[in-house]
Amino acid sequence: MLTPIEGGPSYSVTPCGRGAGAPTQGAGSFDIVTACRRKDLGTLQKAHPLLQKFIPHRRLIVFTARPNLSLFRAKLGSFVEILDEDKVVPGMTLEKLRREGQLPGFPAGAGWYFQQFLKLSYPLLEPQAKRYLIWDADTLPLRPIQPFSESGEAHLVGVTEDCAQPLGDVSADEKTRELLRRATRPHASYFDNYEHLLGEAADPNQSFISQHMAIQVECLKQLLSVIENRWPGRDGWAWKIVRNLRGRDANLFSEYEFYAHYALRHFPAQHKIQTLSWRRGGRLLPGAKGQNQLREWSKQFDFVALEAWISPWRRMLVRAYLGLPESVRRWFRQGV
Repeated sequence: MLTPIEGGPSYSVTPCGRGAGAPTQGAGSFDIVTACRRKDLGTLQKAHPLLQKFIPHRRLIVFTARPNLSLFRAKLGSFVEILDEDKVVPGMTLEKLRREGQLPGFPAGAGWYFQQFLKLSYPLLEPQAKRYLIWDADTLPLRPIQPFSESGEAHLVGVTEDCAQPLGDVSADEKTRELLRRATRPHASYFDNYEHLLGEAADPNQSFISQHMAIQVECLKQLLSVIENRWPGRDGWAWKIVRNLRGRDANLFSEYEFYAHYALRHFPAQHKIQTLSWRRGGRLLPGAKGQNQLREWSKQFDFVALEAWISPWRRMLVRAYLGLPESVRRWFRQGV
């Protein structure tokens, strides 16, 4: 069983040289890791049996807020481990990040950063793990996917222009279409901050924000160790990222872009770029109609992301919630 930590040790590794050999492990000898809000539980329930069918793995590890633990355990059942998100990232909770983070869009945007740090913290909970798969909770696999080759290479899935097209049976207004287009283009702020935090450039013509990421733990440890050692202070890597990002965009850091570009530069023998067919922005209909959608989508796509684009109205509600006293927010959290 995984043991949640609170204020535990950070990463410290012996650097692994360029071109180091990949570990050899059998199919399914890895965990899948995700972070999930209550509103995405329905999608994750649909994803769970599909992940078991199409991506053989040991366990599904789910990070969520403490009030959600009992519900998630009841709904997701066996082969799933549900962990309190506030006991995962050393020295950081979501409330503390909202309170102390000074990035554009905070405090409303703190959760988006926090869920990234949760997924990067898995090796602290499972020190013997050599690899794992990050999977977005709103994403459904539709056909067999192989995150790691038989020889142990991690497959990094690139983003293509095709991903910007809305699913054929989904009505998308022009604003949504533009969001889809923007989501498939390399985001300049990610690459600027990659260079700023790591002191080296990444290829700005290639994006890897593809709703999942196959992780070689030794590579990840080295990446986060570089950030810890390069920036002064006693904080761990998560706080050093937050306190040293620069720019005015609401989104300044991507765990997918940082990991993929670092991996291809420093651990090329352990990683390989793979092309899969997928779409973002889908909406699944209820009941039999939804099952028909999945069958039709599976004829063309390896996976789809059922992303709910945040409307100005919902963003306003989030800001109003965060402006409430902490005692009132605790009362509301049972429904978050």
